[in-house]
Amino acid sequence: MKKIQGFAALVLGAAFFLAGCGSTTAAGKPVVREAGKAYNLVILHTNDQHGQVLPTSDGKGGLASQATFVKQVRAANENVLVLSAGDINTGTALSNMFDAEPDLAAYNAIGYDAAALGNHEFDKPLSVLLKQIAFSKFQWISANIKQGNKYFVKPYIIKNYDGFRVAVIGATTCRTKVIASPDKSLTLTDEIEAIKENVKICREKEMADLVVVVGHLGDILETNDQNTSIKLAEQVSGIDLIVDGHAHSYFAEPNVVNGTPIVSANEKGKYVGEADFTIVDGKIQKFQWKPVEITTTAFAPDPAVETLLKPYVDKANASLKEVVLKTTAPFEFGKKLTRYQEMASGDYLTDAMVAYCKKIGVNVDFAVTNGGGIRADLPAGDVTREQIMTMLPFENYVYVVTLKGSDVVELFNFIGQIKQGAGAFAQVSKGVSYTINYDANGNGTIADVLVNGKAIDPAATYKIAVNDYNAKGGDGYVALTKSVDTFNTSMILSDVFIDYVTSLGTVVTPKVDNRIKVVGGKLPQ
Repeated sequence: MKKIQGFAALVLGAAFFLAGCGSTTAAGKPVVREAGKAYNLVILHTNDQHGQVLPTSDGKGGLASQATFVKQVRAANENVLVLSAGDINTGTALSNMFDAEPDLAAYNAIGYDAAALGNHEFDKPLSVLLKQIAFSKFQWISANIKQGNKYFVKPYIIKNYDGFRVAVIGATTCRTKVIASPDKSLTLTDEIEAIKENVKICREKEMADLVVVVGHLGDILETNDQNTSIKLAEQVSGIDLIVDGHAHSYFAEPNVVNGTPIVSANEKGKYVGEADFTIVDGKIQKFQWKPVEITTTAFAPDPAVETLLKPYVDKANASLKEVVLKTTAPFEFGKKLTRYQEMASGDYLTDAMVAYCKKIGVNVDFAVTNGGGIRADLPAGDVTREQIMTMLPFENYVYVVTLKGSDVVELFNFIGQIKQGAGAFAQVSKGVSYTINYDANGNGTIADVLVNGKAIDPAATYKIAVNDYNAKGGDGYVALTKSVDTFNTSMILSDVFIDYVTSLGTVVTPKVDNRIKVVGGKLPQ
C-alpha cells in the first residue's frame, strides 16, 4: 500500500493541470463586480460513484474519461466548480481493496472542490473515513453531522469568483443511522433544519450570491420519515440548485420544485451533470442543465489519471488469481441445478447476504435470491476470486427490503408457483424452510413455510436481503416491490460471497441443509 500511495502522490503532484479554481473568502466582505456585466459559472457534478474507478463493462464511466471531460470544460470556461453528492465508497473490488484510495486519488487529480458525505462513507470504521478525509485534496461537507458540539466536517464551502460568490452546503441523509454504521461519537440532525440554518448563514453572513446544496438525500421516498431532496425544495427557500445523490436517479432535465431545480447524475460516473449559470449583479439571469454521458469513445481516458490508477489496477488484477476459498468437493452446478433445487452455492450465497447485512449493522430475518443468477460451479480444492466472479458474474447489489408479513406470505406463494428450470427458482438462507409440491404438469404449490422456525406472522414486519434485480420485481418477484423501506447496500453479490467465505477461515465442505424440500418435479437430463 505504501508503494502505491507514494506513486499516487508523485503523479498527483504532476496533475496540477486539472486543479480547481476559486478560493474560500472571509465572511461579510462583498464581492467586487462590474454593474450590468454578465458572469458565468459551470457546475459539474456526480453522485453514487460506488468504487467504479474503471469503465463499466459497456464502456460507460471511468474516472480517466471523466478527467478528460472535466479538463475540456475547464479549457472552455473560466469558472468551473466540481462537486460530488456522496457515496464514493463501496462497490467494486478494486475500490474496496484499497478503501477507495484510487477513487480519491483520481478525484484529487480531476480537481473536485467538495463532496457531501454519503451513507456509504460510514460502512467502515471511522478511522478509515478519517484517513480518506486527510487524503482528499477537496473538502468533505455536511451540515447535519456533528461530533460533540462541533461539525464533523465543514457544513459548507464558500467559493469566490470574479464578480460573484457561491456557497455550497452539504447534507447527509439521516437514513445513514439505519442503513450504515456511523460511529457512536457522531450525531446526525434533521437535514432540512440544518440546511435551512446554513442557507441563512450563507446568505446573510457570507453574502453568497448563489447557494447550492449538494445533498446525499435522494428524490425517491424509501420510508415515510425520509427527508428527500423534493421535501427540501418544498420547505426551504433561498436555494438556487440542489445537486442530489443517494437514489441513483437518472435525470434528463431538472426537476423544478417550488422554483428550485433539483438535478442528479445517475450512478457510477456514467454521467456528469453540467449546470450553466449566467449571473448579473449577483442574480441568476440564465440557467441551463444537461446530463453528459461519459464513455471511453466520447472522452478518451486521460493518460495522467490512467498512470495514477495503474498500480491499483495491476494489484487488483493480480488478486483475481488469489485463492480465497478451499473446498473438499465442488460446489456443483450441473445443468443449471440452482434453478431446480436447493444447492450449496445458493445456501452459501444467501447466508453471505445475511452475514454482510449483520456486519454493517442491519439485521435481516432472511435472504432470498433467484437461482438463475448463479451461473457456474466452483471446483474442489483451491478456488480463486476469479472463479467466484465467474459463478456470480452479474453486478447485482444486495438490497434490504422491509415487507409486511402478509406480503411475505404473497412472496412465498409466488415462490411455490415457480416452475422448475426457471431462473426465478428461489435459493434461501439458513432458518428458512419450505416444501414445494409439483403436479404432473410441473405446477407447484408451497407448504410448511417457516422463517426462523416459525410460521409467517401476517401482522409482523420482516427485513429481507435480496438482490437489486429481484427487489425491483425482476423474475416476477413483484411482492418485493411492496417494500415499505428499501436500502441498497451497494455491495455486489460476488464481493459479499467472497467476504463471507474468507471469514470462515476453514476448508469448506459444500452441502445443503434441507431448507427446500421438492416433492415431484423432474431434474434436467
